[in-house]
Amino acid sequence: MGAGVNAAMRSVARARCPICGSSGKRLYSGLRDRLFDAPGVWGHRSCTSPDCALIWLDPVPVAEDLHLAYRDYYTHVSAPRPATLTRRMLGAAKRGYLANRFGYSARVWERAIGALPWIYPGRPAELDFSVMWLEAGCRGRLLDVGAGSGWLVEQMNALGWEAEGLDFDEKAIARARMRGLVMHAGGLPDAGFGRESFDALTMSHSIEHVNDPMRWIAEAYRVLRPGGALVVATPNARSLLHRKYGEGWFALDPPRHLHLFNRPLLHRLLEQAGFSTIRVFTSIRDANGAWLGSRAIRRLGHFDMMGSHGAAAKGVARLFQVWELATMILDPDAGEDLVAIARR
Repeated sequence: MGAGVNAAMRSVARARCPICGSSGKRLYSGLRDRLFDAPGVWGHRSCTSPDCALIWLDPVPVAEDLHLAYRDYYTHVSAPRPATLTRRMLGAAKRGYLANRFGYSARVWERAIGALPWIYPGRPAELDFSVMWLEAGCRGRLLDVGAGSGWLVEQMNALGWEAEGLDFDEKAIARARMRGLVMHAGGLPDAGFGRESFDALTMSHSIEHVNDPMRWIAEAYRVLRPGGALVVATPNARSLLHRKYGEGWFALDPPRHLHLFNRPLLHRLLEQAGFSTIRVFTSIRDANGAWLGSRAIRRLGHFDMMGSHGAAAKGVARLFQVWELATMILDPDAGEDLVAIARR
């Protein structure tokens, strides 16, 4: 296929589903980058096969130009927060929660206040995500694929894992290495890791960024040790927010999000790769932030991820998160995040 109309970032048309090969119906068109002003005009298609229903970017950036979408990405910005008394107490409650739920170490008094996050809507989902649902008893060598700023690598090292990161964003890698983190450059299929090298592999909002997700999942299976865990978190194409905001949905994120998955499809892809004991569910993690972003995109056409928000807007965002949680009681597809935990 020939080059597309996006002069500063070359693109190619992709009319057929990259997963199953079925035809795709036009879902959205004429979209620009609403977050970081990468060049180009983009659109999406939806797979017409009911057994697949993948949503993908069409046109799609050519692989050699994809890095242009990350020139001003949020992983290049660090904003350390002062260690106030409130933040220290929140940190203690977090340690207690992680000890109670996943078996990590904490003081007795921290375990006691570890119940507090349950009274704050969305907080348990955020804390589960902060360790990618991995229990302390599984600790060993971990690879975070799409590590970005390295926040998860840093967090898991502090909890006793031997964590390393992998990313193709050179600026993000450089910043993470300055903090002493072990970071590898490139994509998973080409990284050259040995067979059965890791006890756990995490893909925290990275699988939607790659051109060939099936190849990445297959490589994840190869480099995991028997019994090792793959944990994937990615935007949920059937989320409540996508239904509400359509082309204004924050997680569409053209041109960086190349594929958007649904719960049955992600389960099937993991099963086809050879994984067993697969659990796929949705989560309200960051539904509040995604609501703020989607609302701004619909109203203004763009959203500043690094910007501040008023107390009223943040309060309404949390109320939406509660609404999404309540909706999930009857509709398990409503959550903003799609999470898969699979064993090799």
